[in-house]
Parts: sequence; structure tokens; C-alpha cells
Amino acid sequence: MTDALIDQVMPSLGENGVLGLGEPTHGSANAFAWKLELICELARRGVLAALAFEESFTVGLEVDAVLREGGDLGRAWAKGSSIWRTATILEGLRTLQRISATLSPERRPRFLGVDVSKPYRTARALLERGHDASLLRAVADRAHLSIADAADLELLCRSLEDEADPTASALARNLRRWADAYPAAPDLSRLHLRDSHMAHTLLENLPDRGITVLWAHNEHLARNPEGWGGPTMGHVLRASLGSRYYPVGMLCGDGECRAVDPSTGGDDHTAVPLPPLRLGTTDAALRELGRTFVTGEEFDHPGPRRFIGWQVDTSLFGDAREVADTFEVARPSSDFAALAFLPESTADIGYEPA
Repeated sequence: MTDALIDQVMPSLGENGVLGLGEPTHGSANAFAWKLELICELARRGVLAALAFEESFTVGLEVDAVLREGGDLGRAWAKGSSIWRTATILEGLRTLQRISATLSPERRPRFLGVDVSKPYRTARALLERGHDASLLRAVADRAHLSIADAADLELLCRSLEDEADPTASALARNLRRWADAYPAAPDLSRLHLRDSHMAHTLLENLPDRGITVLWAHNEHLARNPEGWGGPTMGHVLRASLGSRYYPVGMLCGDGECRAVDPSTGGDDHTAVPLPPLRLGTTDAALRELGRTFVTGEEFDHPGPRRFIGWQVDTSLFGDAREVADTFEVARPSSDFAALAFLPESTADIGYEPA
């Protein structure tokens, strides 16, 4: 299955395309395993140039060093987002690390965090490089920033982007983009800029040759011009790369996922049931079709499709309207170049570094 699928999509990617791999939830172990199998096979073939992840840019730098040069991958990965801190992902990344060790240094795939998250880590990294400034210390300490502070931070970061050190310049750019998307608009009216910033971070770091795999939720990969009030990451990438950007959305049937259930009153990740799968959705149409992978030429559906993130409030399941309003997005299947379908979702489990 893996070999046949790679052979099917490679002509569209060419020598330096971007293969987007989505997921039906932020906690489906079998979805993660499916993606990691593809990623590791691309690495074995020697054509994987980079793995770009919906993860902090700063965390990405640490993970990249460990993947390419050796070290404690579990400890590096534990610094990232809790949604990705799972046993399945860590096992898959360790497999990738072992494959990378068999390749010559110049052929080892890079790891890139494209998100603007964890700004305190970004600020600390700049401080460690000798860029001492009160605003950087405030962000490093997770202090509240006013709108005026955000504007001053953007000016500071622009000045640091002129640094000769390319890593310091990239860190400053990433921190400026965080300020632009979050503290510059406390009402989250600029949240859509996060997607544009992730896209531009990837484009700025795209390898000259080889395939880049982009790991993110379906709705970030979707070629949607209106996600969260502005274009999604996928829309920006399609505008820049054309057909070299090949997003694969992933949907599933029933089951569980690792998520936070607000109805329990807790904030821990546990195995949570998926919202009911409604007839008429793209997910249900794929289940009826009975195929695990279809291209846009083979399958077209107007939607809606399920949209399940890191939080699943099971108290809403009894109301069909609440389920539709909360857990579905009214978008067509043409947001993706292809769709993968899993008959069920199995909940992943978290891990704690040794």
C-alpha cells in the first residue's frame, strides 16, 4: 500500500514538491502511524528532503539537530506541543532517526517547525545568542504584552532579522510573526495570519531538491481561501507552488481519539469517543465508497466534513445541530488533491520522557 501510494503521487510532486499529510483528529494513533510509514519509506528511498511540522520553530531546531546528529529524541520532542507528544509519533520519529543515521550527512532529511507557537522559547533562544532586550525578557517570562508592546516587539524583531547569523534572523522573524498574529489582536481577529505565517516559513526553508512532507491538521492543509477569516496555509502554498503542492486530507469512521473533553471538568488528554458520523458528510460518503485512498479526479463531494481538533466536548453529542455546528466544516473535498480514509480511529497515548 505504501509503495503503491508513493508511486502514485510522486509524478505530481516532481523533484521538489510538498506532500501535505492531514489527519482526522489531533489524536488518532492509526492516522499518525499511516503518515509515519509514508514518511519513513520516502526517507528509505532517499528522496525525503525535509519533514515540516505544525510545531514551534524553536522546538523544530532542537529536534532537527537530534534527528540528524543523534541524541535523546524523547527529551527534545517533549518540549513541543502536548497534542504531538504521543507514543506513536515518538516511535515513528525514532524510526526516522535510525534511517537517517544510515544516510550520508548531506542526504539526511531536515526537520522544520513551521508554527509561531511557544514564543517564550523563541525569545529565550534570542537572549542566549546575546540579544538582550526588555521585551525579549518579557516574552521569555511569559508576561502579558499590550498592543503597543506587540508593535514595539515587531520593530525590535525586524532589526534583529538583519543579523548576519541566519538562525538568529529566522528566530526573530518567527517571533515577529507571533506578535503579528496574537498580541497585536487580543480578540484573535488576526488568527488567520498564523496560517499565512506557517506557509511563508515553509517556503523560506524549502529545500532545493527532494520531497518535503508537511504534517498538519486537515484544515491547515486545505486549499481554503477563507479559513479563520483568511487564507489557510494550504491556500498560500497552492498559490506559490501550484501543482507541486499536493495536500492529502484524511477522514475516518467511528472510534476514539486522544483529546481533552471539557465535559469532564479536567484538562488531561484521554481516550474520547469521536462525534457521531452523520449521513451526508464526506466522511460517510467515503465509508460507503469503501476505498482507502481516492484522488480528486476519482472522488468529488460537496461536504461538509468532520473537523475534530484537540478538544472534544462529548456533552454535545446528543444534539444533531450542535454536532454539525461544532464538529463539521462546510467545505468541499476539492480542498485536497486526494483523500485517505480510515475505517476507524484509535486513540493514541501520551508519553513522558525518561
